[in-house]
Amino acid sequence: MNGAPLPVHHVVLIGLMGTGKSTVGRVLAKELDRDFVDTDAAIERDAQKDIARIFAEEGESHFRLQEIAKLTELLSEERPLVISTGGGILESELCRKLLAEKKSEGTLVVWLQASLGIMLERTARSQQRPLLAQAKDRNAREDVLKSLVTRRTPWYREAADMEISTDTMSIQRIVRTVISTINGSAL
Repeated sequence: MNGAPLPVHHVVLIGLMGTGKSTVGRVLAKELDRDFVDTDAAIERDAQKDIARIFAEEGESHFRLQEIAKLTELLSEERPLVISTGGGILESELCRKLLAEKKSEGTLVVWLQASLGIMLERTARSQQRPLLAQAKDRNAREDVLKSLVTRRTPWYREAADMEISTDTMSIQRIVRTVISTINGSAL
């Protein structure tokens, strides 16, 4: 064993809602000539209902089980993927362990971050975010996001191979930063 870095097989984007995972993921996949999969969209397609409805009808715990199954399925794919995860995917210890295990097989985990104000702005018009659905105004949404930041930041930090703030960096620059990291591996 020569200690050379592994080639990057899958790129997994993690972070809270509104940090740009889906947007960055689509562009990154195109630049890398890989398929892009958004775990939330894949779960919605499989269930034939949106996440808000899954939460309402079957509960958050059922949705988290679907996330585990989808992440396991995607990380088992032989074809290299760019995977955008739901903001809460690391709520599951099984998902955290799975990502840690898959790093030894060449999975690169990128934590996209944004300031609270940017996340509030980016999620303001969405009706499809069940954890924000009960928040009646900006202050309530801000409180929910603060709570999520506090709880999830240690998990994101532990899982991530690299951290990128999306507040002021263009999508192209974010993509170039990730590609530069990939090119530094043994591709």
